[in-house]
Amino acid sequence: MATSVKKNKVIIEENFHKWHKNWGRMQKKFTTDPHELYEKVKIEKFVQENQFKRVFHIKDNYLDFTFNTVESVKDADLVLITDQKFSRTTCKQIIENINSLLEDCPDIFLCLNRHYLNITGTETDDSLPDDYESAIEQWLRKALGLPIVNYSERFLDDGQYYTWVIPDQKFYIKK
Repeated sequence: MATSVKKNKVIIEENFHKWHKNWGRMQKKFTTDPHELYEKVKIEKFVQENQFKRVFHIKDNYLDFTFNTVESVKDADLVLITDQKFSRTTCKQIIENINSLLEDCPDIFLCLNRHYLNITGTETDDSLPDDYESAIEQWLRKALGLPIVNYSERFLDDGQYYTWVIPDQKFYIKK
């Protein structure tokens, strides 16, 4: 007796990352226990402890933070960047984007996805440490010349940290 095999239909879209904006909500459904993303709670605590009241959030996914947000960077006392696309540009462009934002707001909480940084491998600096995560911090310090506090945690990215919702490399930059 022969059994028939049904193939799944593959749908190809031009914009493959459209699903990303829902990724956090989808991942939260993996468990029935009520919870919040650890990195989301960490950012909310940072905003609260530092008494930021008007956050301009650059994002590409749904994140329901508990703090107040504003529609214009000029009205903000903190810029929060969780947008994955921010990490996909060149290193030079990332620094230019940061400097541009600092012109309007002197405080930035920057989240970068280490898996996207210098994805082309075309921008190199042999003076940076061999340890990739340390090199990211040193690159930012060197390129910006500003005080930076590193809020990143070291971990093996096995999916438990939801780095595709909130990027894993986190820095507070103050002009």
